Amino acid sequence: MQSHILKDESETLDFSKKIAALISKSELSAFEFHLQGDLGTGKTTLVRGVLRALGWSGSVKSPTYTICEEYEFDDLLILHIDLYRTENDEDVDMLMLNRDYDGKKLIFIEWSEKIKKQRNFSLMIKLKHHENSRKIEISGDTILLNKLKG
Repeated sequence: MQSHILKDESETLDFSKKIAALISKSELSAFEFHLQGDLGTGKTTLVRGVLRALGWSGSVKSPTYTICEEYEFDDLLILHIDLYRTENDEDVDMLMLNRDYDGKKLIFIEWSEKIKKQRNFSLMIKLKHHENSRKIEISGDTILLNKLKG
């Protein structure tokens, strides 16, 4: 497990760039990131930063009310999911997260702890309020963790 202190939004966006670089350099075709943390800890900011670093120039909305926002560009399919307002796995099943895609497929799930069925993830990112900053703890695939550290 890794942990980092992110002092402000700009450091969160800088960290997002590291995740985007990890994705870009990898030969893997699918990633799933589970994001956990209280309201206001920066989950959506982190995803927005990854999207921007990968080249998305349009708006990036929080999927709190829509449950899922999809972005498709440059051989990337990005599914940004927010389960804050859902209570059952049928809502997750309707999103067809396991669908095939010819390019790279990235799934970001905010409030992933609400999923009752076990899903494999590439990285689990837990964000916490820490004094006047944020602390993130990252666990998951050891190879990805080592590349993220380097």
